Amino acid sequence: MRDYAIILAADLTTAEEVVQVVKQVGRVVDGIKIGVTTLLESGVGILGRIRDAIDDRPLLVDLKIADIGFQGTTGWQGTNGKIVKGLADSGATHVTVHGFPGAVSIAEAVHTARDWNMGVLLLPLMSHAGASLFFSRPLESRDLSTGAEKSGLSLRLPDALPCNDVTDGILHLGEALDVAGYIGPATRPHDLERYRTITRKPIWCPGFGRQDRMGRTLEEQFRQWSHIVGPASAAIVGSAVFGAPDRVAAAREIAELRDKVAAEGTH
Repeated sequence: MRDYAIILAADLTTAEEVVQVVKQVGRVVDGIKIGVTTLLESGVGILGRIRDAIDDRPLLVDLKIADIGFQGTTGWQGTNGKIVKGLADSGATHVTVHGFPGAVSIAEAVHTARDWNMGVLLLPLMSHAGASLFFSRPLESRDLSTGAEKSGLSLRLPDALPCNDVTDGILHLGEALDVAGYIGPATRPHDLERYRTITRKPIWCPGFGRQDRMGRTLEEQFRQWSHIVGPASAAIVGSAVFGAPDRVAAAREIAELRDKVAAEGTH
């Protein structure tokens, strides 16, 4: 994935609309994100059609997997692995996975995805109203090791690991289990700063454009995002492209804006 990547969230109503917009801008942006609603309508076969339109760019399937991981005598046998395996040879390069079900759930997803040349993007946090009820719950670092051991995993976690809440804990589990990267909200810069105190892995950030609740212009969002997250990052942009009268022009303008902000960061 290129530095400061622009990923199009192709969250349109029908599969045909998704394919249409991807064909229009799939080679202007740096990658595509497809949601679960699209797969429910069209099936996994749509990913091959998208892959044909974007060459070797990243293709993220946003399933937010949050199910059972189970390691039996013959390997991983839980539901997470079965879900990830369902994307095998589909053209997907990444899949989103929730961290709150615990270490064994993450581990199964990571191992299975790796077997099929995919990467797991872990969700340490969600930004919708009420999400803090769970993600901000206090958590101590010793709970991470204890929970993993009860699941039959042995994690190498540093001593005196700073851990304040569930979000920190999920980030630490992601590091220990070597996920490919994380999903982090562009609408919450202070949380992106917190991510960067724990990980140097890529952070893919939704929330650009109309979703911003801070009154920032798109350029201001990009500038703050790039400063905090750095080159190993991706901006996930949706309606700013697919809702524009001229989608190709909108995608090019956003890519030019990214290039401008990235160039400022090199001086």
